[in-house]
Amino acid sequence: MSRVNGKGVAPPVEQGALKTGSKSTDIAEVMQLIVNSEFEAAKKKVTSMSASVRTERMRGSLAAVNGIITSMTKKKEGSLPSWDEERAVRAAHQILKSEMLDDFDKGYSETLVKYGKLTKPAKPQA
Repeated sequence: MSRVNGKGVAPPVEQGALKTGSKSTDIAEVMQLIVNSEFEAAKKKVTSMSASVRTERMRGSLAAVNGIITSMTKKKEGSLPSWDEERAVRAAHQILKSEMLDDFDKGYSETLVKYGKLTKPAKPQA
């Protein structure tokens, strides 16, 4: 069980976060599976989605979630010492500022930023 929002469950992801052409592909569902530590289900979802990807932006998004799945799996196994969501999001923001950004880079960076927002713990209310 994930302790993302202090209550044991991650907040729901905005649905329809990324679209490809006229067909909507739901990266948000994959990110929710990752946050809930359902890595095998996330891998299966990404594999099933990859055959229908038609844009570079969506390819970038799938590459990002694949990287997140790999990193989180290695973290869980103990072979990755740390995963700093804040650092990953900061790097993604820097990529988005680049003037030489292509659609693949945009999809990759935007997905990392959305994942970072999803995993950011809620601020305690005073």
